[in-house]
Amino acid sequence: MQRNTAKAVGEIFLLALLVSGCARQEPAANLPMGRATTQETGGLASTMNQKSGMAVAPANESLPEQVSVSEDILPARGGQGRSTSECFQLRPGGGGNKKAKARRCEPQSLPFARCRSGIASCRIGHENGPLTWFACEKGRGNTSLVPRPGSILILAANNRRKMPTGHVAYVEEVVAQNATVYRLVFTHTNYDRKCSLESNIKATYDSGARTLDIHDGAWGAWGKGLPVAGFILE
Repeated sequence: MQRNTAKAVGEIFLLALLVSGCARQEPAANLPMGRATTQETGGLASTMNQKSGMAVAPANESLPEQVSVSEDILPARGGQGRSTSECFQLRPGGGGNKKAKARRCEPQSLPFARCRSGIASCRIGHENGPLTWFACEKGRGNTSLVPRPGSILILAANNRRKMPTGHVAYVEEVVAQNATVYRLVFTHTNYDRKCSLESNIKATYDSGARTLDIHDGAWGAWGKGLPVAGFILE
């Protein structure tokens, strides 16, 4: 009984100390609040995921936008043809007898353009000319009024300039000026009926009027408003 009395007295004494503020209290944890908590937690998450090999943005940061590649950015048309120097091997016609005079010089404008572009379709015989070639390719859906680098320019018949079968040139460069007008750079042979070669000839093509104005070279002085049949694409 004395033990119980002593225990009760001790509990009363301890209670008195607590009420008076003399007993030691453990401090509460000083946790960060609000935005600071979010940053700390996000940083911890980022660190943990870096250790695991997984890249995760902190909670208060947004992931960077993914950069998409535009489908309009396409590589230039890959040429399957040969270089100008490979395609131009001048072989003049003979000048002795009638048979030799009948032989044409080479390369004519059409075989040169075929070699340069690599377009080998629509071979329809010895009499195949620029306009018959164009008609065949048009039937195959392989022509356009809009030029491309590597396409074949087909000039229409021009009796005034003694070109009843048209003329062929290889398009090196195309720069659109507006919706219908294009700056062209082309190469061609046999412009002088001697199978000579002209390179980097500048011209302006109007797809609405379907005409070509040549600015330099042998035809620069008179080659204005030349009628265009179209372009063989590939």
